[in-house]
Amino acid sequence: MEQPVARTPRPSMLTADEVAERLKIKKGSAYEVIRQMNKEQEALGRVVIRGRVRSDLFDARYFPEVDDASL
Repeated sequence: MEQPVARTPRPSMLTADEVAERLKIKKGSAYEVIRQMNKEQEALGRVVIRGRVRSDLFDARYFPEVDDASL
């Protein structure tokens, strides 16, 4: 009998309101952040949704994990 394949959860999409809240910036500035990130993703050939950004990419850029234990 075959084993079920474990699936990785899909990243959620953040709106400008959510980006603004996480970065503590105004909504207009959050749209600029989203536009820049989406522009970079389009350059890599990825499909983007205007006005939204993938949560995993956003978190990796603005909240990277600290690997250095000496901090």
